Amino acid sequence: MRLPRASYQMEEQLAQYSPVLRPAQRRGLALWVYGTVLAQSACQNAVVSALLAVGGFHTVRQYLREWLYDGADKAAPCQAQVEVGHCFGPLLGWVLAWWQGRELALAVDATLHGQRVAALVVSVLYRGSALPVAWHMLRANRPGAWLRPLGRLLRQLRPAIPREMQVVVFADRGLWSPRLWRTIRAGGWHPVRRVRQATAFQPFGGPRQPAATLVRAPGAGWVGRGVLFQERHRQRVDTLVVVWGVGQREPWVVVTDLAPARVGLCWYGLRMWIECGFRALKGVGWQWQHTRRTDPARVARHWLVLAVATLWVVAYGTRSEDAQTQGVPPARLRTPRAPPPPGRRPLSVFRQGMLWFARQLLQGRLWRGLWLLPEPWPAPPPHLQVTYGPP
Repeated sequence: MRLPRASYQMEEQLAQYSPVLRPAQRRGLALWVYGTVLAQSACQNAVVSALLAVGGFHTVRQYLREWLYDGADKAAPCQAQVEVGHCFGPLLGWVLAWWQGRELALAVDATLHGQRVAALVVSVLYRGSALPVAWHMLRANRPGAWLRPLGRLLRQLRPAIPREMQVVVFADRGLWSPRLWRTIRAGGWHPVRRVRQATAFQPFGGPRQPAATLVRAPGAGWVGRGVLFQERHRQRVDTLVVVWGVGQREPWVVVTDLAPARVGLCWYGLRMWIECGFRALKGVGWQWQHTRRTDPARVARHWLVLAVATLWVVAYGTRSEDAQTQGVPPARLRTPRAPPPPGRRPLSVFRQGMLWFARQLLQGRLWRGLWLLPEPWPAPPPHLQVTYGPP
């Protein structure tokens, strides 16, 4: 097969940021990503149709299939299969190589492919979306441990993050265990997780009470330290944050190990970006919900395609959005400037990136200057009346 010119440029960057992959594996990944972006879908037939200029339908399809197979299942059985777990650290290192900041927000969550596959995912939260950097695939609706694989994913990512970087890991109340809390803190990171409103909490110097009762009405917030009582665990928690925003039906109750003066009252809202990231992997972007693969190992390799494609697309979208803020064409913006002010976007960074990346692939000229410039984390609204508990 004669590969497109742009795929060789992509292969060069994969060699720089993913040295754990062999040359043939990098070539296959570059072709998968190239076809995925042009087709705006990661479904196999859509990708093959976008690559018909490369070779015949059956030839291209078999080439893409072979890249997903275990070594023993290949047409020529071998040991050269893509080990996805070895790619998580380099993938996060790639994100950080483009990262323009000293704070990093991670989120852990799960997403389902119907009744077939469950994906446990660790993502980097960024500009209203999320970049998957580690994942574990399970067959859906079957008994099994979820928290142990999540802890392993976090440990695999730990060496890629500099010690001086502040890392906050967000988790919903459905993914809670003392073991996961300890795993996050062992890396020098800070867990931020949501708990139930009725969870008992005893502020230092105060009575034990349901956490949500620390605020009485919308427009109020409470931050302080104390002891959290949940299920059968009596755990000392540094900080509890209760926020009841105007227009919300009920308050958010969040716990973290950060000191009250260091935690942002509205930071937990960043966790919602992982849902936007899942939408990018599915209906808004790569159409993962239409895949028919069910083997966890092959699905995990397919997700490497989705993750790399998402990273490239979001970087292109960042350059496009920053160029609009500066009032210049994206091709002329070579270095990062100030991030755009927070607010609603008429078009997501992901969608902008899909349009620009596909355009550059067709022209055979990829942008060299790419970056990820996070926007400031959300600050509490000025009308929020915040009460701080005793030290």
